[in-house]
Amino acid sequence: MNASSQNSKKIVKNTLALYFRQIITMLVMLFTSRIILQTLGVTDFGISNVVGSVVAMFVVFSNTLTVITQRFITVELGNGGNSVNLQKIFSTSIILQIAIAIIVVILSQTVGLWFLNNKLNIPAERLLAANWVYQFAVLSFLLSLLNSTFTALIVSHEDMHIYGFVGIFDAVLRLGTVYLLVIADADKLILFGMLGFAASCAMSLFYFVYCRKKYSDTKFSLAFDKSLFKEFGGYGKHVFISSVFMVLNIYGIGIMLNMFFGPAINAAKGIATTVNTALSSLGNSFKQSLSPQLMKAYAQKNCEYMWDLSARGTRFMFFLFFVFSVPLLLETEFLLKLWLGEVPEYTAIFARLIIIFSLLNVLIYTMDSINHATGKIGAYSSVGYVGSALELLFAYFFLKAGFAPYFAFVAPILLFPICITAQCMVMKKQVGFSIKHFTQKALIPIFLVSMLSFLPFYFVNKLFLQSFWQSWIVLLTSVLWTGFVILFVGLKNDERVKIYAFVKRKVGQVL
Repeated sequence: MNASSQNSKKIVKNTLALYFRQIITMLVMLFTSRIILQTLGVTDFGISNVVGSVVAMFVVFSNTLTVITQRFITVELGNGGNSVNLQKIFSTSIILQIAIAIIVVILSQTVGLWFLNNKLNIPAERLLAANWVYQFAVLSFLLSLLNSTFTALIVSHEDMHIYGFVGIFDAVLRLGTVYLLVIADADKLILFGMLGFAASCAMSLFYFVYCRKKYSDTKFSLAFDKSLFKEFGGYGKHVFISSVFMVLNIYGIGIMLNMFFGPAINAAKGIATTVNTALSSLGNSFKQSLSPQLMKAYAQKNCEYMWDLSARGTRFMFFLFFVFSVPLLLETEFLLKLWLGEVPEYTAIFARLIIIFSLLNVLIYTMDSINHATGKIGAYSSVGYVGSALELLFAYFFLKAGFAPYFAFVAPILLFPICITAQCMVMKKQVGFSIKHFTQKALIPIFLVSMLSFLPFYFVNKLFLQSFWQSWIVLLTSVLWTGFVILFVGLKNDERVKIYAFVKRKVGQVL
């Protein structure tokens, strides 16, 4: 078996492991969200989301460290995996973790607390509970920060079965916390924060013990490698700025909505984001399997394989996400009502707009990985900075001018075509990215599948009155039809043959 076939087999194996993880976590997330909303109530649920948004602003630090560590370890593994170099990367990452943790503690207990108590729209009688939730959220974040290096190790070594197991373990823990939340006689909002922190402790312990036993790269040394630190810094400054804008977009809009409309609107955003996270995780499972392969291909200068994998990977990621997005986009109100019973105002339109933007973002995932592999991410990241700043600015002006809350999510969709065009041009100049090849092999099949899958059912919904049974028929037939279109329009002949062979083999094993 040649290297390309082995890599493809590894990607499929890792994707299946992650896909199983994501299906379990998605179901748990959707189930627990309903129980949490019913148990906390709309106001406390909204407070939990907006307080979490304040703490999540610090995610820029953990995101930056995870991306840096994963990039350097993956490229080093692609170049042969020198154990001394890997240990240097690990030690430098741990030192940075400690430094960042100190910064986060200082900022969270000064600027963060001031913002929570003086700027957010929280009822006075729930301010004490909000402060408790905030402190638990800070502690949980510090644990996730300390996990970032260990997570990067697992992904870089492509041990996705372990990553999948950890996700299922986390889902079980979350189920346990929701059960305790329902039966306990206490302030539900404070207890929710405390139980979330307890679950984070268990996850952190597992990551630490597993990585220490599994990887020899985890031998920590206080020896400070100045040259490596300089490389980390040169690469990391752009990752950090990108993370800042990403987090501002995700959580800054939530904070703006709170300031203009109050905590109830954050409940709607929180539910919509949960739905999108559950859906997009199915496509992201493929992204996590693909990213190490793309980076290693770049390190080995195997450009032909890298570009082919980029185009195929983009299509597959989009299709994995899209096949479940179509029924939700068509029957958003019906599914939310079925799931939650009582649906907060604006939840449906928030969910639709967030899902559409997430689908668009899939188109740049593989470009992101290749750009990070080069280490020269300044120009590419600058496009993201400008786009993110404009998205926030437009969202603020829309809300300030008195537009409906959902206009905050319209700006990113309108600006996306400009941003992706600019990023493609940067990649063409830097690494010879072929816009024509990517368009033919990825964008055109995606466009055709999207139009042929979605439009027929969209017009059917417009022509006929909504009913319970019609909604169910649309849900089932749209999934089947989308799968059929993907199979015969979105995939190439060799890909269909491989899928048929895989399914036949698996059915044979079961029978």
